[in-house]
Amino acid sequence: EHMIRRCAELHLDHIRDSGDAFERGTARPLDFGHWAAHKLESMSNYRIPHGEAVATGVAIDSIYAQLSGWLSGEDAARVIDVLQNAGFELRHPELMRRVDGNALELLRGLDEFREHLGGQLSITFPDGIGAQRQESVINHQRMEEAIRTVSVLASARVYS
Repeated sequence: EHMIRRCAELHLDHIRDSGDAFERGTARPLDFGHWAAHKLESMSNYRIPHGEAVATGVAIDSIYAQLSGWLSGEDAARVIDVLQNAGFELRHPELMRRVDGNALELLRGLDEFREHLGGQLSITFPDGIGAQRQESVINHQRMEEAIRTVSVLASARVYS
């Protein structure tokens, strides 16, 4: 209960004090994990609840950050462990669904998120624990590796 209250307070503080209450700029820390979440929800016909989809998106983006050198393997493992220990299911058949000549359907979520943001992509990634970075160019091959890694790790429920 304390953690939920504290997260709500931090959310409200960000909205109230950031000078960008409607998040019209590029720094959108509250969108962490959301590009994949929105796509997973629609791909599953909303069978995957929003919170679980966001948790999966946070896992994917944390692994992408690790693969990019922004987050240590130890910290990425902590993120995955916390999500799984909190009871979030990170394994979804939609993660590895392929379309259009073998492309991951989930990666289409990047273009859809770009449209959601008004045409300019800005994805929030961890830059270590407690810090963030915004990226507008995503390496699709690396992102596919992150998605595959989360799919495998979630199946094993172990990451180290």
